[in-house]
Amino acid sequence: MDTSEMTKGEAEIYKGVDRTYPPQHERLIAGWVPPVVPPEGFKHLVAILGPVTVEGKRAYLWVLDYLNTETAVFASEDHEFDVPWPWVPGFAPQPHDWDAIGIPHLT
Repeated sequence: MDTSEMTKGEAEIYKGVDRTYPPQHERLIAGWVPPVVPPEGFKHLVAILGPVTVEGKRAYLWVLDYLNTETAVFASEDHEFDVPWPWVPGFAPQPHDWDAIGIPHLT
């Protein structure tokens, strides 16, 4: 998507995000690219850092979801989909890592 075609909400989530294609990062799985076809009505793949409980302990976990910036609805609310994890095993991405591969992060 050309940045001149973005709405204000879209431009805001992509602020500081490297949109180079294919994405490049030293800890990215070789050959990984975002899915070409998102769920209908959703075009923005985002990384969300949210709280989870693992073995009785509170932790934070990144998940990938699609966001409709006009309705603020996530695809996982209505659709089933699978986005392959982009990072090499054992790597714990930080917000700047998501930005580096073209995926806006929400925390």
